[in-house]
Amino acid sequence: MILKENFLSQLSSSDYHKNKSFEIGLIIVFALITFIGILNHAMWRDELNGWLIARDSYSFIHFFSNIKYEGHPLIWYVCLWFLNQITGNPLGMQIFHWLIAVTTIAIFILFSPFTKTQKILFTFGYLPLYEYSIISRNYCIGILSIFLFCTCFETRYKSYLPLGFILAIMANTNAYCLLISLALGFILTIEYIFRRYFQYQTNANQYNILFSLTIFLIGIIISVLMLLPPADSTLQGGASQWFFQLDFNRLTQTITRVWRSYILVIIPSDSKPIDLFIFSFFSLALLAFSILILIRKPMALLFYLVGSLEILAFTYAKFLGSQRHYGHLYIIFITALWIGHYYINSTVIITFLKSISYQLSKTISHWTSFASHHKKSFLLIILWLQVIAGIVAFSRDLITPYSSSKVTAEFIKNNELSKHFIVGSEDFTIAPISGYLNQKIYYPEIQEFGSYVLFKNERISVNDDDIINQMTQLIAKENKDILLIMNRTFLGQSSDLKIKFIEKFTQSFIYNEKYYLYLVQSSSKSS
Repeated sequence: MILKENFLSQLSSSDYHKNKSFEIGLIIVFALITFIGILNHAMWRDELNGWLIARDSYSFIHFFSNIKYEGHPLIWYVCLWFLNQITGNPLGMQIFHWLIAVTTIAIFILFSPFTKTQKILFTFGYLPLYEYSIISRNYCIGILSIFLFCTCFETRYKSYLPLGFILAIMANTNAYCLLISLALGFILTIEYIFRRYFQYQTNANQYNILFSLTIFLIGIIISVLMLLPPADSTLQGGASQWFFQLDFNRLTQTITRVWRSYILVIIPSDSKPIDLFIFSFFSLALLAFSILILIRKPMALLFYLVGSLEILAFTYAKFLGSQRHYGHLYIIFITALWIGHYYINSTVIITFLKSISYQLSKTISHWTSFASHHKKSFLLIILWLQVIAGIVAFSRDLITPYSSSKVTAEFIKNNELSKHFIVGSEDFTIAPISGYLNQKIYYPEIQEFGSYVLFKNERISVNDDDIINQMTQLIAKENKDILLIMNRTFLGQSSDLKIKFIEKFTQSFIYNEKYYLYLVQSSSKSS
């Protein structure tokens, strides 16, 4: 008997070490692959504009005022502010973001309840491998906070303080994580209020709960205050541009975001109503199947429904977004499965439906059994499609620069063109070049030197004739040649100026971050 127990103990220890070796190995592989990707990645304006605000704001108050125009909460920008006190090289931001991405995936691999296969597939899916690791934005830090919440979920039996702090941080990462934090806070509230019904007990006293709730609410208030744009903001229509009318086309566009979030290899076109109509049904089917999977986990299902509906409502009313935005629908699904693991199966919902209609409950029970039987296959299909999309996006970024800003800045440096008076338009597409050059550029849209771009009423659109007029005045005033950087072919002409094409850089995934360089001199200047 003793020999048997010793054998089982050794076997268990062996399995534990094998599992830990697998987890650490997977984290290392992810870290190495994404490190290669992030060093190769050419940052675009949405990445570098925040860095430039942190770099070139002349005080913290000025910095705080500037980020109000960004349309995001505080945390990411505060991190950039502190990073800029250490280095002015934007590579520092990329390394910092990479560390966040690796930490996020490490938490998922070490603490999530998924199988080894599911962990591998999720890790190398589109969002973790590419969108939330290679592109340096505030979204990864939001996912980190979500996974931290899931990891610390059981602490609510003793204290709500850890979850309160995490939710406050989550709310201040981006608007989508603000909505997710509200959904998570909601299920904690419902669970506590109906704790007798759900047979849930916690040792947290009233002071603990009140303090935790206060921290969470303060986090929500700070986030909302930062998200409210200044009166002169024009970013995404500022505070005024909301869509509350009933529009079938926009409704189908919104619903298809579920498909676009879960299934990334076949994307319906927003400009084709028939595609939108068909894929809306597919999206609703995905939602229905996910609900059936979670129906025996009422709290996880409640979070899934509230979180998904919040994101979809925001998508319809404010911003249709891109994959980094509506990708949070997929994250909500993964989070719901993770949270569901903490609960035993419950027949509460089926019993409630039975009290309404026996036939309805019988039908739901049948489809619930079907969904439960095919749950692993359903999840594997989604995860594999995410991996395919991740490999495609990651490989594309290695071959085609995400933006031509990096190679353009390198060309300017290598050919000593930065000694000229640099003019760049359209300003927000030129901002990443300012970041790589580590110097300000004259923007015709604001008629002064700048680096970051604030979308406010003071900015004016300019055409080629406007740029010609400003360059004529600048050459007369500064008595310097001008290096003109355009994100399109420049067609302006003037008898007072000699405009010589130098080079173009058109290999870019971002369509309007392709650049054309021109040397502009006074026509009276000898060759």
